[in-house]
Amino acid sequence: MDKITMKEAGRYANFLDRTIEDLINLSHYNMNSKIYSVVEHHKKSASYQNAKDETIEVEFEDHAEIDIPKLTVLLQDLFLEKADLAESIAEAKKELLIKIDDQNSMNLDSALEYAKLLRRFSDSYLKPLASKKNTKSKEDRTGYAFNVEGNQTPYIYETEVITKIIYDTKPLNKIIKENNYLADRISEAIDKAMGLNSVAFKPKFNYLDSYEDIIDKYK
Repeated sequence: MDKITMKEAGRYANFLDRTIEDLINLSHYNMNSKIYSVVEHHKKSASYQNAKDETIEVEFEDHAEIDIPKLTVLLQDLFLEKADLAESIAEAKKELLIKIDDQNSMNLDSALEYAKLLRRFSDSYLKPLASKKNTKSKEDRTGYAFNVEGNQTPYIYETEVITKIIYDTKPLNKIIKENNYLADRISEAIDKAMGLNSVAFKPKFNYLDSYEDIIDKYK
């Protein structure tokens, strides 16, 4: 069995998706001559006795020369190709182990997810906490006192507000560096694995072909 890389398999999967979508859209909008036979009977004499009736067969300009039965078979082949490719990719992923550290390895999907989670942990949680600073500010506040006449009156006074971070930010910054380093190493290992000929699959179609090319070859 021929083998292709995971990157090539992904590119081929995208090609199959695009081609299937293009062919389905073709059947919706640009295959009228293969779907309809339209005849117009112009009954002019019923309105004007000297006019001649006409029968016109409408002609359509289609974008591809393939009929519905052949297009149906082509799409079935493309669907089966995509399913077979998905199965081959799933099998290959079971064998592709990404080294996380000296004790742990993960399969490709798990390693991808773990790298994302490490970066999310750093960016969404650790960095905002690690970047917090002690602050000092001054604010005007309002107090109330009784004047000599016994009436309660407001007065303005200055308040110094001191805000201190009550945890150590250094360990958080250390974890951020460790997470980023590990995520980068995992990504590098994933890129290397994606370039290995690991997917047992022989493409039936050429990913550089347009849907018109495929139709021409299929005919």
